[in-house]
Amino acid sequence: MKEYIITVATAAVIAAIADILAPGEWSKYIRVIVGFLILSVLIAPIAKFRGTEILSPTGTYNISDEPLKDKVSQQLRENVEKDIEERILEEFDIRVKASVQIDIDEEHNIRGVEAIEITTWKNPDGLEERLKNVYGCDKIELKFE
Repeated sequence: MKEYIITVATAAVIAAIADILAPGEWSKYIRVIVGFLILSVLIAPIAKFRGTEILSPTGTYNISDEPLKDKVSQQLRENVEKDIEERILEEFDIRVKASVQIDIDEEHNIRGVEAIEITTWKNPDGLEERLKNVYGCDKIELKFE
């Protein structure tokens, strides 16, 4: 029973991460695939009871491919940059170009945003403080066009 609960929790975490990292246009497709994944995890004990084996998503699939890890890190960085640009446009009504450095350790665990660079034409009051509060980053550099 403990393994089943861990498997369901792991599938839920994978689903949440996939939903966060998925580009907007892929979101609905990712949700369908993740829905099937969670459904298969939930019905696995019933299938096993009937004698049918369903592959478990835990323990079998491991992101060990370095290019794939790099691609995930790159996609995360792009998503954070896009989020910053949209947030500044919405809150300060300024179009900017954001560039971030994500703090990732040797095992590709994400620790957070390490540095933010904003290219803009003006510096509205409270911009740097807002970015510090939202992203937990103290290294914020403004470049002016």
